[in-house]
Amino acid sequence: MVGVSRPLDDVVDALSRYLDVAYGVLTSGGVRRLVDFLRGGDMLITYSGVYVSPANYLLLLLRSLTDVNAYIVEPEVMTYYVAPYCESGIRRILIVNSGDYSPLIRMLDQLNLTGYELMLASFTELADVVKTKVRDDMLTILLTQDLLQQHLLLGTAVSEFLNRSGVRGRRLWYELTNLKPVLKDLTTKYMSKLLEIREFTKEPFIITPTPSMLGPAEYIAYHYNPSVPRYLTSLYNVKYLIRYVRKVLLLSTDVEEFSVKEVRSLKLSNTADVCELRIKTDPLTAPIYGLILLIMLNEFGDLDGRELP
Repeated sequence: MVGVSRPLDDVVDALSRYLDVAYGVLTSGGVRRLVDFLRGGDMLITYSGVYVSPANYLLLLLRSLTDVNAYIVEPEVMTYYVAPYCESGIRRILIVNSGDYSPLIRMLDQLNLTGYELMLASFTELADVVKTKVRDDMLTILLTQDLLQQHLLLGTAVSEFLNRSGVRGRRLWYELTNLKPVLKDLTTKYMSKLLEIREFTKEPFIITPTPSMLGPAEYIAYHYNPSVPRYLTSLYNVKYLIRYVRKVLLLSTDVEEFSVKEVRSLKLSNTADVCELRIKTDPLTAPIYGLILLIMLNEFGDLDGRELP
């Protein structure tokens, strides 16, 4: 196939080895500790560091599959408005961390001062000054800065919380733990779209995802070739940015069809040039497949140039 730098079988083999490494984080004691916290009931979820999507993915899983009342709160709102003043309601906090110590320390200080029950799930190593602010049994460190691994870990934790029960709970666990057999079909099905994206993103572009596809959008935003400017924004805000950048990369799923109509209409009216990666599966597994596809694109040499294991 013209434009592909590596044979299909080589790409699939590389991705298979990559998943072997990714699955390695799923058996750690930290995952079991996270599952135990999820079983404690309703919670507020917040985040620290560069990524929002792991916390967002956990929220979607809990709200869709469990009876846990979970809500996501932006870290600044948590630190300065919720923690100091909320004396009733939900008093359990889960912080998903991917770096950036100073805001995290301020948040932990405020939550400890006001007596919240909190757990810190960190995907980066923590300084001692941070560790001292969290009880040992409420701290889990799962060292991976890889977005696919982070999503797999959180998805697996929720499926274990559900004891792999219920139609969607069983399906979630099965799909997350059986990705390798579908790699070749997935690659073949989306090959032409990946090549289209490769060409489309050679000029400045906007990235906009549906809620379930925030992870793949962050992967593009933070790991794509830095020589090409790109802007990550919500579906709602696209119409305000296209006066500056006309190219829009839309990441979606079939189930979220209605939410993307406004962005798609920009192409029909010739207001913007829209390229859409639409994943045809359950929104709860769509970000996993989306991240795998973008790692495939990385294998073609158009992302950040890192070699897979």
